[in-house]
Amino acid sequence: MADRLKEHLPRLVHSDQVGFIPGREARDGTQRAINALVVARRSGRRLLLLSTDAEKAFDHVCWSFLFHMLQSMGLGPGFLGWVRALYTSPTARIKVNGALSASFRISNGTRQGCPLSPLLFALSLEPFLEAIPRDPAIPGLKGTTQDHKVTAYADDLLFFLTEARHSLPAVLSAFDTFGKLAGLKINMSKSEILNVSVPEDEAGRLQSSFPFHWCTSKMKYLGVWLSSTPSDLYDLNYLPLLGTIRADMTVWTTKFISWLGRVTVFKMNILPRLLYLFQAAPVAIPSSFFAVLKAEMIKFVWAGRKPRIRLSVLCRPKMAGGLALPDLVTYYRAAQVNRLVDWSSEGRGDGWLDMEGADVAVPLWVLPWLPP
Repeated sequence: MADRLKEHLPRLVHSDQVGFIPGREARDGTQRAINALVVARRSGRRLLLLSTDAEKAFDHVCWSFLFHMLQSMGLGPGFLGWVRALYTSPTARIKVNGALSASFRISNGTRQGCPLSPLLFALSLEPFLEAIPRDPAIPGLKGTTQDHKVTAYADDLLFFLTEARHSLPAVLSAFDTFGKLAGLKINMSKSEILNVSVPEDEAGRLQSSFPFHWCTSKMKYLGVWLSSTPSDLYDLNYLPLLGTIRADMTVWTTKFISWLGRVTVFKMNILPRLLYLFQAAPVAIPSSFFAVLKAEMIKFVWAGRKPRIRLSVLCRPKMAGGLALPDLVTYYRAAQVNRLVDWSSEGRGDGWLDMEGADVAVPLWVLPWLPP
């Protein structure tokens, strides 16, 4: 059922939702947020970033609302009947120390671990994500062709709020209305606001009126630290990760791991962390960062002993006599070149592309062909 539904999700769910939708990634949301910081600073627009924390979002889905939404979106009676069968009068028991509790009824929420669950949640959240762009009381941030007001990864929502005196109450009102219909509630104390370009006196008045947590200098969204100053992104994201990787490899060096096993550890544990940041927080990285990583990688692979084979040989494919050890500089360059591919791909509705072209006088796909 999940595989059949996935094929239709890109047409049913707005591009503001990037979580669990085929063809969309978390980096679409983080790049959009970074571009919003740059656009606000350059244009002088007063911008607040609001990151909301939903209270057990997947557990509070109202079934009657969900079924009504699925029907209104055009799901046929057969498919809708199967979904109803999964969510009609289910019961559960709790097992503690081998003892089972009595059965009890479940009346809301989506099943944890079920591949259909996040897809149903994305569809249930769609009316809210459609209502926010249509609300004139929430101006948003102007991109190339559209106003940007919100981006979402499942229940992780990030709002781009200009004219915060009017837009903040409007967002809270939308949450209240949707919560009564669908059961979604936000935790005000765990939701965060980052002041990007609002004057301090106005921000102070807003802070006293809205019970959110106001970040002093940075805010985390989808694993990426955001700051009101885009030039701080390298220091906030890459330097702490470098310290964590160095500490991990120092501990792992003493373990009894084979030579090939050490290469595998680097590929399976270290590389994914770096690759995610390369894509989600695309900034200029100095050569010193890769020099330190290279030294730590050599020390780990050879367990602190003197290397016997050049690193360039280890990075070759196995068919060419190497061990396919990741070449991090090449991975970084590939991640950035991938952005040029996105610029040149017609028909992509990514919000970050529209935001990225806001300050450019020509279409993005033209940029790679222009003189520097």
